[in-house]
Amino acid sequence: MYYKLPTTLYCEKDCVMRHSSDISTYGRYAYIITGRHSSKTNSSLSDTVSALKACGIKYRIFDGIDENPSIENIMKAVAMSDKDCDFVIGIGGGSALDASKAVAMLMANPEENEDCLYDSGKTLCHLPVVTIPTTCGTGSEITPYSILTIHKKRTKKSLPHKIYPSLALIDPTYLASASDTIIRNTAIDALGHLIESYINTGATDISQMFCIHALKGWRDIYSILTEKKRDYESYEKLMMTSACAGMAISHTGTCLPHGMSYSITYEHNIPHGKAVGVFLGAFVDHASVAMQNDILSLCGFDNGESLHDAITNLCGTVSLNEDEVETAITFMSENTAKLKSCPYPVDKDILRDMYERSIIIV
Repeated sequence: MYYKLPTTLYCEKDCVMRHSSDISTYGRYAYIITGRHSSKTNSSLSDTVSALKACGIKYRIFDGIDENPSIENIMKAVAMSDKDCDFVIGIGGGSALDASKAVAMLMANPEENEDCLYDSGKTLCHLPVVTIPTTCGTGSEITPYSILTIHKKRTKKSLPHKIYPSLALIDPTYLASASDTIIRNTAIDALGHLIESYINTGATDISQMFCIHALKGWRDIYSILTEKKRDYESYEKLMMTSACAGMAISHTGTCLPHGMSYSITYEHNIPHGKAVGVFLGAFVDHASVAMQNDILSLCGFDNGESLHDAITNLCGTVSLNEDEVETAITFMSENTAKLKSCPYPVDKDILRDMYERSIIIV
């Protein structure tokens, strides 16, 4: 048995200001990495600036992180940094948090260029990272993963380097400004993490403990997602489900649905959570009967088809033509890492069955 989760996590209202002194332990000059809009709308950026000012910490802001940030986007953020910055704060959804980790690594290794990002032969240090999530899906605030878009390969891929945040500050009230679409898509991403971590060759008793705890509450989560009116308790459940899912995949990584989603997200601009979610029912149906029963009984669904129907009810369907499906199957059949993480044999016929069950082929 192996367990490692070095990130300190707090989840509470006014979390950032309450723990400003904790933030101050990581340095005296922060580089804030965030997107263009949401962190300004939900007050997470202003809260962070107030916390830094209260502790006398200098800061610099890069607010140009794209959705599904690319290597080029990361290099731009690094180029606009100050060499004197000694820690990084990521604010936003998974894109900003993932970006903050990559930026922290490159800033700590100024002699390196973008070639080091996917060089698994290098062992690289990184500046301390503080994460402040404003969506409820990626779990990036607590995972060591940084997933970037690689335009040359027309896909997304996680860095081979493990970059654990030092501190995660979760304020559920930031979700109140998120659109219903964002909340649904990111919550489905968290569900994908839980299911893919449970049905995984890397699963352990501890990683499955996080999955079981969070999946038990999925019936409540589904009700929250279908309702228009939400309160603090609802946002807290959504955020903590995402964090628990992040704790699980920190040990196992993700599996087939995530691998199958990447090309769809890149080629068709389909939100990541939706692109993952459409494959979850078929993924569960191909698992062992014991694993199927575990997942479905915890989530409150009768079978993989009813799980799929619930997800498409929340996020909608995905349509591809036959050529696009064949291209996606070929791409996925070459993803050895995701295939290795699957606890049942997978070939092109099984992948084709999963696509046919999961999407509309036009």
